[in-house]
Formats: sequence, structure tokens, C-alpha cells
Amino acid sequence: MGWGYRRHRVYEFQEFTMKKLLLATAATLITGSAFAADIPQYQEPAPAYQAPASNVTWTGFYAGINLGYGFSGDFDANRGVRLNEASGFTGGVQAGYNMQYDPIVVGIEGSLNYADITDKYDGHKGTYGFNGSITPRLGYAMGDFLPYIKAGLAFGDVEINRFGAKDSQWQVGWTAGFGAEYRVTPEVSVRAEYNYTSYGKDDFDIRSGVVNAGYSGSDIKVGVNYHF
Repeated sequence: MGWGYRRHRVYEFQEFTMKKLLLATAATLITGSAFAADIPQYQEPAPAYQAPASNVTWTGFYAGINLGYGFSGDFDANRGVRLNEASGFTGGVQAGYNMQYDPIVVGIEGSLNYADITDKYDGHKGTYGFNGSITPRLGYAMGDFLPYIKAGLAFGDVEINRFGAKDSQWQVGWTAGFGAEYRVTPEVSVRAEYNYTSYGKDDFDIRSGVVNAGYSGSDIKVGVNYHF
């Protein structure tokens, strides 16, 4: 065999070796890809959901209207005048100013109301009419929701009628209550509250003598406020 034949065999061997190497490499790549596909891939945990921060602020002036019902009214009159089950409607207006120190809300509110809270007994009648209050408020803001407490000065017109003769006095006392307000829109809120009001006693000069009396009682109110 000559040199040409030997060289041809070398070429065949090299070609065969190269094919085996390429096939082995391809098999390795395919096997490695399949194995990698079976390995669980680490993923970053999804971030915890966070509710969007409310852009509502309770700071500022507001004004609105209210409507309610007074109950358990007691005129605490002497001389056997049992005017201690007074009830009736009440309604009026309120205005105030809040300052928010997140989440604490402090403010002051004034109200003017008309009420027809009455009780009758044996020719006697007690009536609680025009009234108002000036009350600091303290609340805890939870976004659009604001629960609060309030307490302050109260004043009102109390009338005692005895067999057609009557006398009225403007009385001064205190009031306290609690409630909750909800922001329907950035400008409008609705609320509900309970109040207890108590006045000192005064002398009412009516027929056949003087009746010493003063009003105290509860009310529940709903209202709407506009925030400026």
C-alpha cells in the first residue's frame, strides 16, 4: 500500500472521529437542556398587596345640616310636675373646622337647632325648643371614615306651661356625645351621632306659683356636611 492509500485512511479516521465528537456534544447539550428544564426555577415572591394611600384630608372648614329625634327628656320639675318622658324631632345646621395630625383629628363645631321635644302631664306641658352648642371634637381618621367624640357648651330655650299660663327661660349647660362621619366624595360627608344634653334648673313664674325646672335628655341625629 502506497502513501496515498495511507493518507486516505487517516482522513477517514479523522472524519469519523469528528462526527462522533459532534454527536456526543449534541447529545450532551440536549440532555443538559432537558435536565435544566426539570429543575425548579427560583422566583422572587410577589410583593404583599398594599392598599393605595388615601388622599383625603379632614383639615379645613365644613358646614351642613342635621335631622334627628330627641327622647328620654326630663324637665325635672318640682311641685309634682311629672314631665319626664319628653320626645320629639330636632333639626338644624352645623359648621366647624378640623385639623388633622395623622391620624388624629381635632376640631371645634357650632350648631343651631330647632326642636319640638315635649311632654304633658295633668294640665302641665314642658317644651324644649331652639337650642345650640359649641363643642370641641376629637376623632381618629381611618381614610374616609372618622369616628369621633365631642363635649362642650349647650344652651336652649325651655318652656313650662301650667294650665295655660307659661314662662320660658334660656338655660345653659353641657352636652357630650359620639359619632362617625364618612366621606362620600372629597367634598361631601355623611354622619350619625348620639348626644346627651343637661341644663341647670331655673324658676318659671307661672299661675299659682313658681315651678323650678331644667331640661336634660338624649338625641340621635344624622347629617350631611360639605367640606370647603
